[in-house]
Amino acid sequence: MSDKKALRLSEDPLIQANRALNNIRKTVRNSFFIPLPIVGIGLFGFFKLDPLWYLNPFMAIIFALFSAGQIMALVQMRRVLAGAKNADKSLKVISEAGEEPDLEILRNKLLDQASPGHMRDLLLRWIELGLRGETAGSDSLLDNAWDRRAHHDSQTISMHVSLNRTTLKVGFLGTLYGLILTFPPLKRAVMGLADSEGEMRFIRDISKAIDGDEFAILVTLGATAISILIELVTMQILERALSGFDMVNSHVHDWNLTRLQPWIHKQYSSDSKQKLVLENQANLELKLSQVQMAIDLNLNKAMEAITKTAQQMDTLSQMQVKIGKRMTELVEYEKQYRGFIQTKTQAAGPPYTVQPSFPQQPQFPAHHGESNPTNPTNPSGAKS
Repeated sequence: MSDKKALRLSEDPLIQANRALNNIRKTVRNSFFIPLPIVGIGLFGFFKLDPLWYLNPFMAIIFALFSAGQIMALVQMRRVLAGAKNADKSLKVISEAGEEPDLEILRNKLLDQASPGHMRDLLLRWIELGLRGETAGSDSLLDNAWDRRAHHDSQTISMHVSLNRTTLKVGFLGTLYGLILTFPPLKRAVMGLADSEGEMRFIRDISKAIDGDEFAILVTLGATAISILIELVTMQILERALSGFDMVNSHVHDWNLTRLQPWIHKQYSSDSKQKLVLENQANLELKLSQVQMAIDLNLNKAMEAITKTAQQMDTLSQMQVKIGKRMTELVEYEKQYRGFIQTKTQAAGPPYTVQPSFPQQPQFPAHHGESNPTNPTNPSGAKS
């Protein structure tokens, strides 16, 4: 626990990354209203220099390039805001995962909940390395992500750089064209000095030459002013917003170094897996020993119960033997008692005589005073 606290930074890197994203969003939202006022300022300046500036093809081209650049800046700001939103979703997913996340679940959540972008791609590549138990290539992945981000940012800025250069070149061409316009009037002015009307013609030719110089100066001034606006406003805003993503990537890399890589070493590396196997084996052996102890205890209890049961069975068998002896004695007592009763009955009764047997005849009830025909030896019907 103390080592873990020692590695902890003063502030969570993900919180710092969210703060950097909030600064990007704040900058972009505040800059949404800048391009249109800049276009209005340029338009006002052009009318101030020359009310008929739109008749000047060079001035018209310069203003068209400037307006197109400002419209493109609005579109790019919306893209930057969308990129910040996508990065915020990715940071929210890894923040909710905690300091010891399940990398497989974290990868699925990033694929499902986070929108595609530089941040999500970088995190997914780090997680894929972690699932293989590797962390050595995380710095290379970060460098590649920075290179892709720099390439994307350079494409965004290079468009305005190209517009700025084109504006300056168009202004330079307008300057050259204005200087060319001054040469014929100057030539005519010099050649017309020998004529009788040379003074008035000289003045007119010099005036035309000055008009050509004015044309050149106006075009140069307009192109230079537009170039300054592009560099100081549009390009600075975009560079500041895009450079904020480098700060976000830096904080996320700190999170990778202080949170993700230690967890990968602990949970997903080959050493940690071997250690985990040994720990599981030790836990299994401990549980098996506990189960064996419980089995031995139950066996001892079972043996005690069997011993008690055997003793009770012996006691029961002894009781059964005693009961059998008792029953035998009772049977003998009963036989002796029956013999005694039979002997006593025979001793108390008359002697037994054998009488002749006669066929049995039906018996009729004898009336009083009549003889019983069924027993001729007893005419009175009395019992012997």
